[in-house]
Amino acid sequence: MEEQTVLIKLNTEEQLTVPKELLISNSPVFKNLFVDLKFDEHVIDDFSPGSVKHFLTVLENKSLGDIEDKMFRELHKLGTAFEVDWLKKSCRDWLKKKMESASSQEDKIYLFEECWFIADKLKDEDVMNDLVSVMAHKNNSLLLSHYLSDMSNVKEAQIDVVMKLGGGEVEIFLNNILHNLRGQKTLDSKLRYILDNMNLAACSEINEELYLEVMDTVSELPEISANDLKWAYKLITNTARAVRSRKKDKIERTTELYETRKYLGLFKNCRTVTDITKAVSEDRVTSMFVVIDLLLELLFSHTSTKEELQFFIKTLTEACVDKQIQKVSRQYLHTIISGLRYSNPEQSKPLITLLTEIDKSEEMCTYNENVTIKRHKVITITKYKEYKHLYIFKHPLSVACTKSDSKCGFILKDSIQEYNRTYKLCTDKYEYKDTGIHLHNVISAGDMYFYETYTGKCEGKQITVAGWWMWWEYWLPHITDWKCTGGYVVYNVSDYLVAKR
Repeated sequence: MEEQTVLIKLNTEEQLTVPKELLISNSPVFKNLFVDLKFDEHVIDDFSPGSVKHFLTVLENKSLGDIEDKMFRELHKLGTAFEVDWLKKSCRDWLKKKMESASSQEDKIYLFEECWFIADKLKDEDVMNDLVSVMAHKNNSLLLSHYLSDMSNVKEAQIDVVMKLGGGEVEIFLNNILHNLRGQKTLDSKLRYILDNMNLAACSEINEELYLEVMDTVSELPEISANDLKWAYKLITNTARAVRSRKKDKIERTTELYETRKYLGLFKNCRTVTDITKAVSEDRVTSMFVVIDLLLELLFSHTSTKEELQFFIKTLTEACVDKQIQKVSRQYLHTIISGLRYSNPEQSKPLITLLTEIDKSEEMCTYNENVTIKRHKVITITKYKEYKHLYIFKHPLSVACTKSDSKCGFILKDSIQEYNRTYKLCTDKYEYKDTGIHLHNVISAGDMYFYETYTGKCEGKQITVAGWWMWWEYWLPHITDWKCTGGYVVYNVSDYLVAKR
């Protein structure tokens, strides 16, 4: 039987004869055109001929292959326009790999522009969220200055993303704001917007002199409006109050990270989802990571109605906003959800649905407010009884540290006595001797959550799980070859990020 073909007309009046099956087997849009509507030709005139030909080659090869940066946007747009799902996924996987390896200013600007195009033109923010997730804690100083040095052509929504990518680089933001203020007579609306949405309390703590210079410059603009002047004074007052409040909160540093007895007591007292919300409201739970731990234990042996879980999400969101507890990292949550998909579907479906709802919440989840720190080393003090876990980490308030004989970080002491295990932050200088690590007094166990990752094989695939307690042994009993692949501390840096929480 002779192969059926159709015509694809390009914007240069060139015509391509293409196998009909190639198009309809990859795209529901082409299937509708050539099968349902019985067309025998279609005009693609809003893409370059080279892009369309490359697109057809990719469809024929069933693989994106190695592509140049300049081809990504057109191929992704074609995959989106014609609903070629596997091509869209391949394009986004390519972009994600580029994010992970990006180090130069040119690469980072390219990634920002491509992600912004997808978010702005295609109304899809997933890739921009990926960008923030992957790059928020990299050194983005040149990228930040590129967009902040002249904000005349930068949109407010872009400023929001730039602030998320800014991490704790408050000095770059303050210096660029000063640069934009020079020679101005009135306050530009974008400068007001960025100051309104910055964490000025952190700016004041990290570099008070630079923060005050910015606010003085704003207040002394020669033709500043009465409304803007009133706004500036209110901003200064609110910032001063916030700094005072933060100092009170940090007077007493927390050293205890975990104790088995207390954790088991928490599990015992949280026998319904309402109990979990109550524990958050009463400050017995101060991290969404712990909430996830409790849900993994509770919903393994208890069931809740759809209405109860919906009410739980609503009340938990309100409690999280009120208490400003540590949000759970989406990367961590996605690892747990992916692992649960290999469990008994009837049992895990309500939990997966609940965790997916939590994933949608900006009040409970984050891409950039936590720094994940991989365990650097374990030192055995007494085998089976006491260990030191070493972590290398530069806190936002210690960025000016010039000590060269050791690295900024912290040590957690892991002690096991009579079925009780504790993790405590070492604060004695003696504990750090000859470890290659030194501690700054801003480090607090209250900002930490510890977990480990494990891998196992299921259905021929290697899967990864994460958590503090080994929930996977209950939810995934058919997998028995678990291997620990690393220990991590998630450190809450939300108080020190450029972007206001």
